[in-house]
Amino acid sequence: MDRRALPTFVIIGAQKCATRWLRINLGQHPQIFTARSEMHFWNNGHRVEKLGYEWYRDQFEDWKGESIVGEATPGYMIWRHHPELVAQRIKVHQPDSRVIAILRNPVDRAHSAMLHHMRRKRIPAGSRLVDVVRERLPPESDWFCLVSGGWYAASLAPFVERFGDQLLVLFHDEVAVDPSRPFQQALRHVGADADFVPEDLSRVVFSNQGGRAGRRNQLTSEDRFELWEYFREDVGRLEEMLGVDLSRWAPEVAAAAAGEESR
Repeated sequence: MDRRALPTFVIIGAQKCATRWLRINLGQHPQIFTARSEMHFWNNGHRVEKLGYEWYRDQFEDWKGESIVGEATPGYMIWRHHPELVAQRIKVHQPDSRVIAILRNPVDRAHSAMLHHMRRKRIPAGSRLVDVVRERLPPESDWFCLVSGGWYAASLAPFVERFGDQLLVLFHDEVAVDPSRPFQQALRHVGADADFVPEDLSRVVFSNQGGRAGRRNQLTSEDRFELWEYFREDVGRLEEMLGVDLSRWAPEVAAAAAGEESR
């Protein structure tokens, strides 16, 4: 009998949207095992073709027989990584898998991503997001994916098409307000007992918005309006695709909320 894990769910992204928070907390559930790190498998053609699905299964080496097994690799939803190929690969090898995506205001996601690269000295300290985005146009060719990483409708469409109700979409702002609700949604989606509550569930960690760099590089209202134009059409398609109202992401609403938080 093969005693290696077979993944039953995948968290596909988006980057800087609390995917690590969800992976770690799901992994504390007694029925669930989650891989300790990002796999970067389904979005890596070389690994899929040369190393194969058996290599992927071998990465879940700490599995102790839990009935629910998952991993989180935010790169699976990055537009530059061809989500249509990622979705197809997962569907071929894991047709019954549950898929989870967490989405965030794309302007805030881009800002967090810039701070992430700034900490790693890939972007000069003190840079402004609007300036970095202008310098790295067109968005399609930006290796940092500051803009294209927030093209959620374009990136999610292949997963919606192939997985339908097997896909759950959560929202980062709901995690910040009441983490128990999206967490329970995720538990029910993957088939686990939804009564379980991790000890540190309300501690939303791994944020780039706090700290000295985050405070020094706050977005202005003007920044938000300029950056929103890169996402406006995609957000409109996302609202239609998911049947949700995302007006709270609009720059005038987000800027007002940011102002309230800074008081």
